[in-house]
Amino acid sequence: MNWTVYLSGEIHTDWRQKIMQGAKDHGLAIKFTSAVTEHEASDAAGDVLGKDDNGFWRDH
Repeated sequence: MNWTVYLSGEIHTDWRQKIMQGAKDHGLAIKFTSAVTEHEASDAAGDVLGKDDNGFWRDH
């Protein structure tokens, strides 16, 4: 059986890499997905919608 696991949570540590490496080390059939983990790219996710005049949502 194959699993798809979404790893959500804070982006400032390497916990995702540790989980993915552990699954690989144990030969588990898991496909991992997650949110954007690069801070600048995460903050800029809404830029495709246009300019935000007050900037509040940039980091919230």
